[in-house]
Amino acid sequence: MLVGAGPPLGEGLVHAAQRPSLPVSLLVVPGPAVLTVQHLKSQFVPPETWLETVGELGFAYLISATRPWPEGAEPGDAEVLAAFTSDEDAMASAAHVVLPARSLRS
Repeated sequence: MLVGAGPPLGEGLVHAAQRPSLPVSLLVVPGPAVLTVQHLKSQFVPPETWLETVGELGFAYLISATRPWPEGAEPGDAEVLAAFTSDEDAMASAAHVVLPARSLRS
């Protein structure tokens, strides 16, 4: 799915602002955020600290892994996340994209 959707797998860090044709975007509004990857839209409600940080920085870092999330692990589990993102093979094969955080005002 990722190969056809556009995020470049295994290329290292890609800045979406420098690749306007990249079909990946992030819309952040009070409460939810919407990640669009080509024709797939995913709405989620991030933690307040995430919203504050993205608001300050103006971007978010998206990692689209080709390895599945560990079965039974909760998405907010910091230890599982640390182990997952520390796996060199998983991160080398993933797409890494810096996404400008768009809002309804921008």
